[in-house]
This record gives sequence, structure tokens and C-alpha cells, in this order.
Amino acid sequence: MRQGFQADGADLAIVSATESNVTIRLIGSDETCWDCIVSPDQLRAVIGSVLHRSVGALETIDVIDPREVS
Repeated sequence: MRQGFQADGADLAIVSATESNVTIRLIGSDETCWDCIVSPDQLRAVIGSVLHRSVGALETIDVIDPREVS
């Protein structure tokens, strides 16, 4: 999955992970094609789907997206 983000100049990094929770950060730079990357809500859904298939049920999946203002 990371290869697709890397092709657009971004990357994904695991911030923390336990058996029931995972936090992933979307990383970008000035060269990142932000318009090429799915919306924050779609990003959560895609990452959640991939993680549920590969590691099973998780209580929470948090995605830190620099496009969202805290």
C-alpha cells in the first residue's frame, strides 16, 4: 500500500501499535501531490480495510493526516 503513496511523494508511518489499536501518520513534503491522495475519510477507510484483512479486528485505527487542522 505504501508504494501508491510513495508514487505521489507521500508515505505512511506507524506511530504506535498494540493488539487492539494502531496509529498511522501520513507524511508528505513540498513535492507531494496532495490532490492525488484520497480524502482523509477515504484514507481512514482504505487503511482500516487493509489492516482488518491483514491483522484482524482492531478497536481503533487513527490516521494522522497533515491536511486536517487540529
